[in-house]
Parts: sequence; C-alpha cells; structure tokens
Amino acid sequence: MPLMKPWMGTNYGRITNNVQVQNALFQQLAVNYENTVLRAVQEVEDAMTGFLSSQQPVVSLNDAVDASKRSVDLSLLQYREGIVDYQRVVDSQRFLTQQQDALVSTSGDVDLNLVAMYKAQGGGWQIREGKAAVSDDIRKEITKRTHWGDLMSTEHPEYPPSQEVRGILHKPSW
Repeated sequence: MPLMKPWMGTNYGRITNNVQVQNALFQQLAVNYENTVLRAVQEVEDAMTGFLSSQQPVVSLNDAVDASKRSVDLSLLQYREGIVDYQRVVDSQRFLTQQQDALVSTSGDVDLNLVAMYKAQGGGWQIREGKAAVSDDIRKEITKRTHWGDLMSTEHPEYPPSQEVRGILHKPSW
C-alpha cells in the first residue's frame, strides 16, 4: 500500500473534483455573462442604427408632401382656368394622400426605433432611482448566509471608483 501524505485524506479526490466542477461552472457563467453583454451591445447598436437611418426618409418624404401640395394647388388652378380636366386634380390629390400616408408611417418608424433604443439601453431606470437594488428581506437573507461587507449597503457606490476597484475591472476588448 502506498504511503499517503498527511494532507491527503479519503476526501481528496472528491474535493479536487468539486473544485474542478466549480471552476467549470464559473467559466460557463463568465462566458454566458460575456454573451449577454455582447447581445445587449448589439441590441443598442441595432436600435441606434435604426433610429438614425429612419430619419432621412422622413426628410425626403416631408419634401415630397410639400411638393405634392403645390401640385394639388397648381392642378386646381389649372382646372379653374379650364386648362386641365378634373381627373388631373383627383390624381394629384390621390398622390398627395399616398405621400402623407408614407410620411406618417415613416415618422412612426422613427418613434418605434427611438423606443427600441431606450429599451435596449435599459430605459426606466428613473423608477428605481434612490431605491436599493434588492429588497430588505432578500438583503437580510443574504447577509445571514455570508458576509458581504458593505456591498449590500443602500448607499450609492463611490463614483468614480477607487483605484483598488479599477485594478479589478477592465474594459471589454470589443
């Protein structure tokens, strides 16, 4: 029988395996967190792009509506003078209505993209302003199980963070 070292007990294999399992779980959580952050950044970027790109057609359609209004006025004037028939007036009014519909629809797209951008950035944070991140019951439960130091305090964290925290945190590489 091989000699066992004093620090090697009967649980050595289980403890080592548990450490490896916990390390693997931590790695999985870190990858999941990174993917969540990347998806959130993509949502914000997509919403911002949609908001910015949906504004240009509104300008163009607004100009088209103004031109269509002038066309309706001109065709009405020409009809009164007897130069054109009434069909020309009806056609110009129909085209004006189509341009106005397109303008309203596109303006709605701008608004929807703005809402999507606020949502992607986590809009609604004003509701939680001045309130703790977790309820008192949950905080008491957590502090009974483990010592969190001042992490569970209701006071606002120091900003900008102290140098010790800056050494822990790092900017993403994307």
